[in-house]
Amino acid sequence: MVRELERKRQSTQFPETAPAANPVFFRTYSRRTKAGLRETWDEVCDRTIQGIIELGKLNPAEIAILENMQRNLKALPSGRWLWVGGTDWITKPKNFSGAYNCTSTNLQDWSAFGLMMDLAMMGCGTGAVIEPQYINQLPAIRNYLNVTVNGEIGSTPQELRREYTQTSIEGNNVTIHVGDSREGWVESYKSLLELSTDERFSTQVEVVVDLSDVRQAGETLNGFGGVANPVKLPGLYQCCVSILNKAIGRQLNSVECCLLIDQAAVTIVAGNIRRSAGMRQFKADDQLGATAKDNLWQQDENGNWRIDPERDALRMANHTRVFHRKPTLEECVDAVRKQYYSGEGAIQWAGEAVARSNCDLLPTQALKVDFLKSYEQGTAKQWLQARYPDLDAKELEHRLARYGLNPCGK
Repeated sequence: MVRELERKRQSTQFPETAPAANPVFFRTYSRRTKAGLRETWDEVCDRTIQGIIELGKLNPAEIAILENMQRNLKALPSGRWLWVGGTDWITKPKNFSGAYNCTSTNLQDWSAFGLMMDLAMMGCGTGAVIEPQYINQLPAIRNYLNVTVNGEIGSTPQELRREYTQTSIEGNNVTIHVGDSREGWVESYKSLLELSTDERFSTQVEVVVDLSDVRQAGETLNGFGGVANPVKLPGLYQCCVSILNKAIGRQLNSVECCLLIDQAAVTIVAGNIRRSAGMRQFKADDQLGATAKDNLWQQDENGNWRIDPERDALRMANHTRVFHRKPTLEECVDAVRKQYYSGEGAIQWAGEAVARSNCDLLPTQALKVDFLKSYEQGTAKQWLQARYPDLDAKELEHRLARYGLNPCGK
């Protein structure tokens, strides 16, 4: 009888036309209550709507609209807000990105790599623009890294664990004590990448990564919710070093950059923090990027299918080729054909995406058409400067880079 009452209290009535709604809701958006139960849909609405009311300082009329639309499943906030909205966790400034389903970053320094891991650990979908004007700003790889992973996960008593990562350097020996927090995981990853280009070292760098302070699988993630699962964390460092060491003496190419991001994504997805949701944007004529997933699955002599282990992590994201000119009909047909056979081959006409995301400056169709002509001619910046002289340089560059915020623009 008690079990039956508990089942009824946790059930939620979704339309019969959505048979998967209940398992998806309880798996992904329903947080565990203090009583150990899962939130009902009404309780999730209470929490998330109140969070938006406080954030937006809404008036009674706005609140009424919001209540009607969400409780009746007519319109919903982001999936991320359904999880973290109205919690104490989201009120901390360092966590604000966790309210967004999607993000985008220009991959131009090691901090951008760290940011992408941080965003993914908050559950955000991660977009990376991996075009030459950004990745060519990365320093060349100069140091060979030899990594040893020490320390049993969870071996440090909880009250003695480091929360944040600490790195110590003695000559060419480096020890990275991984902190037991989101910031700790991210800093350890970023620190390893930075060691590959650190000019303080002149020979092979011996790196010890100590995981003793990381909490064990199954322990609660306070604030964000859910439980820890660091099963893939030890392998992250070895996989990244394997990529970095192959590039000594040169800059990373676009696919190597992608692989470094995706190795972090593999670690996070294995930790049950989020499904894989990534977007990588390459320049249209980047053949490495365009063919990165070709023949990802291969057959051996016995007919057994296997995935290329060195490229396995690429499955963590979709790849898009960015055209800064309008693609031809043939290029569009080829892209659709490739998508039909493999699911990959997406292309983007950046001019349209930029125009769409600057609709406040292009309120008429005539202005949009004129802007697109100038974009294709490479004079979009001058076009905007002539018509909107009050735009400062920073805002102007941001507006022209907004195709990263709209990767599905056609």
